[in-house]
Amino acid sequence: MRILLLNESARRHNGGMNRVVVETCDWLARSGHTVQLGYSDGGSAEVGCPTTTILAADPVGSTLRVAEAFAPDVIQLHHALEPEVFAALSARWPLTIFQHDQTWFCAGGDRADSAFESCHRPHGLACLFWNYAQGCGGRHPVGNWRRWQRTQGLLRLKTLARARIQVASRFMQRGLEENGFDLNRVDVLPLFAEPPPAEGAVERGLILLPSRLVRPKGVGVALEAMAQLQSHAWRLVVAGDGLQREEFRSQAVRLGIGARVEFLGELSPGALSAWYARAQLVLFPVLRREPFGLIGVESLAYGKPIVAFAGGAVEEWLWPGETGLRVEDRTPEAFAAAVRQLLIAPIRCEEMGRAARQRYAFFHPSAYLERLVAAFERTIRWHRETVG
Repeated sequence: MRILLLNESARRHNGGMNRVVVETCDWLARSGHTVQLGYSDGGSAEVGCPTTTILAADPVGSTLRVAEAFAPDVIQLHHALEPEVFAALSARWPLTIFQHDQTWFCAGGDRADSAFESCHRPHGLACLFWNYAQGCGGRHPVGNWRRWQRTQGLLRLKTLARARIQVASRFMQRGLEENGFDLNRVDVLPLFAEPPPAEGAVERGLILLPSRLVRPKGVGVALEAMAQLQSHAWRLVVAGDGLQREEFRSQAVRLGIGARVEFLGELSPGALSAWYARAQLVLFPVLRREPFGLIGVESLAYGKPIVAFAGGAVEEWLWPGETGLRVEDRTPEAFAAAVRQLLIAPIRCEEMGRAARQRYAFFHPSAYLERLVAAFERTIRWHRETVG
């Protein structure tokens, strides 16, 4: 199969989406498919398949020229472009659009208020009011209006009958349904994690928190939780970077745990892999409802129990009491109580780790590729059978 992937970047950086694209390209190429990745950010390429450049100044014309030159059987698009690009591509080639987050149908981005409580309201004019009433948008009215208009344009996808949509979770699927999408056009493809290169010796009390350092990721809540566990032996390593790095570092010092928390910055996949191998458990204190959460399936791959706040797609990769602990109340106290349960029970951690490895089989790259290729075949049939 000739598969054209389109994304902003050809590097593993800035969150899970780019990693998924690069690793998908690698695995498809290894499986014998002819794959090309078109990208537009002008950066270097770190991917195991041929790449080509999409001109950001001419997204419609440049994307069409790339597609014409490659002659794909199917196109998978991973980032939001002008609606005219979607229409032009789907008119000529089988097209599926992987929606990695809720910005495709929510101008606020997270479908949540300022306290991270979920919103199930479909996109509409009322959202301009709710931006301020419930704090789900920015503070600048012009910025809110521009984001609203962008979402309004992206929702034109509902009328592009030939284009299909892919999402990583039933949680994202529900968001599309609540915004009026035909679910017959939607494929749910839970994401994958690379298998660990090797097992390492576990360091008892070592806790890993892989995260971007921003408030919605709950890093501050995790630090408050760990400050309540100072009578226990533990060390926390935070892998990731972000605008609030110094704020969180200062918070750790203020809470009296600065010497027990290490901020590693953004790590390469190999360096992060070594920390996964050493950790006794993994934290996922995300406050917003995650569209998927790759950290969850990475924890399964490495056989690590995980402590996570409930909500979003967490329920789709966490088996409470079997592979980790799910925390219903989004408070430091509730999170600390869950972490304590595992810190004082290393045998239970080991049992959860074994269960996690067994569950990982569903999220192995080979299982994902099987689902993905089947979805591509549905996209090809859909394009052929649908009257535009």
